[in-house]
Amino acid sequence: MTEHKAEPEQGLIYEDLLPLRWRTTEKEAAPLDVAKLNGNNEEVLRFIDILGEHPSDTGNNEYPPLSQDLTKIEVKFELLLSLVSQLLSVYFPLPPPVQVKLDTTGLEWISSDTLNPGSYGLVEVYLSLHCPRPLIFPGKITGVEATMGGVRINAQFGELSATLRERLEKIIFRHHRRSVAQIRRRPALEPRVPPA
Repeated sequence: MTEHKAEPEQGLIYEDLLPLRWRTTEKEAAPLDVAKLNGNNEEVLRFIDILGEHPSDTGNNEYPPLSQDLTKIEVKFELLLSLVSQLLSVYFPLPPPVQVKLDTTGLEWISSDTLNPGSYGLVEVYLSLHCPRPLIFPGKITGVEATMGGVRINAQFGELSATLRERLEKIIFRHHRRSVAQIRRRPALEPRVPPA
């Protein structure tokens, strides 16, 4: 194992427990393969972006009856997506979820298996269970480090198209914003008063 560890790009990071799979390849992905993967990833992120939009996020209460109707449709749609995702998971099981940190240059995950630094491969990561299509990035292992919870692995992505980078930044920002909102909604713990 090597001590070298690629530091994530300064900025927002998408941190979550996500299904992830690494497939080692003999060599770096060819430019044509990279272009095809970028196109697939752009499409997947577009779907995730559409599925992640909620009318309630916009705060538009100009037409309350319409807003209520849209909310009902949204709930029904999410239920349908959930049922379809469960059905697909029976026939196409997802890889096990692992702790992931993702940015626009690469990702880091904790694994029980080790990988060889410098090896090339494809990393599949599922950002949304409502859209059971993976993002597939060609990458290179840039760091492997033993930790208490397993092995911390760092992979750097190959060439990302400008559109893909922009969509990925948008998804990372939205995830960060929702994480902050969830933390703010949690009730503050009551200060404990020591007994007199």
